[in-house]
Amino acid sequence: MPPVAPSTTRSIAIEPALAPWLWTLLLLVVVCLPRISIDLYLPALPAMADDLVASDAQLQLTLSLYMLGYALSMLLGGPLCDRYGRRPVLLAGTALFLLASLACMLAASVEVLMVARLLQALGGCCGTLIGRVMVRDRCAPEEQPRLLGLLSMGIALSPMLAPPLGSLIDHLLGWRGLFLCLSLVAAAAWLLMYKRLAETRPPQLCPVAARSLPRLYLRLLGEAYFMRYSLAIGCLYCTYFPFILQSPALLQRQLGLSSSAYALVFAATVAGYLLGSRLFQRLGVRHSADRLIAGSCVLNLAGAGLLLLARSLWPDSLWAIVLPMLPLMLSVGLAIPACQLAILQPYAAVAGTASGLFFFIQMAMTAGCGLLASLLADSPAGSLQALTGLFSVALGLVWWCLRPRQR
Repeated sequence: MPPVAPSTTRSIAIEPALAPWLWTLLLLVVVCLPRISIDLYLPALPAMADDLVASDAQLQLTLSLYMLGYALSMLLGGPLCDRYGRRPVLLAGTALFLLASLACMLAASVEVLMVARLLQALGGCCGTLIGRVMVRDRCAPEEQPRLLGLLSMGIALSPMLAPPLGSLIDHLLGWRGLFLCLSLVAAAAWLLMYKRLAETRPPQLCPVAARSLPRLYLRLLGEAYFMRYSLAIGCLYCTYFPFILQSPALLQRQLGLSSSAYALVFAATVAGYLLGSRLFQRLGVRHSADRLIAGSCVLNLAGAGLLLLARSLWPDSLWAIVLPMLPLMLSVGLAIPACQLAILQPYAAVAGTASGLFFFIQMAMTAGCGLLASLLADSPAGSLQALTGLFSVALGLVWWCLRPRQR
């Protein structure tokens, strides 16, 4: 078990200038905007492929590259926010997200779109990390589960609301209008942060020197405690990321759903994520993170097995996809904030760096999952079942094999 830093590191010297409700709202925006950017354009992917004269696999690759940028943003953002503060890194990242979103809107080829999506994630996704670190900076331990659960609920709502909203914007403004809307939200958030957001980094925090980072990373990677939660959250995300990748082609091209119907089905499917996040808010104060994650592993494996069985018996049925994904999404919504809470507590002195490596592992695994899915793009249903089952089994093995040894 890693050493716990002194409790004094939880206090801050500067109280945020924003009112509590506005601070929470801004926190939700910076944490959820990168997640919304994943799902907002999903209903428009087939139309984007036709407009840019690209294949479905190439458009799926823009999503995989986004996840790669997500991972790199986590790895870079953690040490930077420990060294220079949360506020300047958040401002710089949001500015890059804004510029990259405008580049996506103006893209004339799928290659330009790929590069712009990578940069969009590299800039904006640091908010996912920094928002949670700011919760660790500002809030007492007993308050953190509630706020982390609220952020998880926001992330759970994002894939429910983003596709229907994206479908509506696509109908009104075309797919380029999707990136225009992201640009406007990013511009408003940046302006509010610049004018009102105060620094939350503890003044007594000693940042890790750049030359010490490799040694710190190696130490964290060698700790079973750290790797258990890092690999578990990566596997959890990879059990439902194939659905995000393959659902546009599977539900629209193969099952014939319109973009509007697809958006509604997608939202209904990921409702389990929202329910899981809500359950964590209630159960996180009464049960340990380990107990919640263990139950989620069982539920996740049951959902993956049900998906394989249902697709084998009813290969052309929409319900054979939607119903098995519900318990799987429930397990993800419950376990992801539990993993995040477990990681935030022991590493107070290097909260940003440790969280950055934690999220980097998660997103690097997700990018690898996306690459595998793009290689299997000719068989969306087969890759959905295979990858979901593979990572669900891996989740159980990671959680069991890296459990603490009793002396």
